Amino acid sequence: MIADLRAAVCGPVEVDRAWTARTVAALIASSDGFVAVSDGGFIAGSLQPTVINPSPVAMELGWFASDGSGLRLMRAFEKWASEKGAALVQLSTGSDGPDLTRLGYRAAERVWVK
Repeated sequence: MIADLRAAVCGPVEVDRAWTARTVAALIASSDGFVAVSDGGFIAGSLQPTVINPSPVAMELGWFASDGSGLRLMRAFEKWASEKGAALVQLSTGSDGPDLTRLGYRAAERVWVK
């Protein structure tokens, strides 16, 4: 699914499967990590402070679904974030991804790569 995510968002770096495996294992083992999986999708994230404020932000690190489970996975992440006391939930989408404003999100930044 990581390779499918990369393809869906035209990711600029190759998938390192060993790194992905270690990262997902660390998220599962951490009380500040989150991983949820469906038959054709996943979402992974963690609670982190920012350089602006120490309040925890639930930062999505990867989110993909090819089976229509994307909204369900996102809602599970939001619920976990709320239970953990996150000040915000930060999600990313590909440039052609869904518009999340109808779900209460607003665009806060753009990501540029070179």
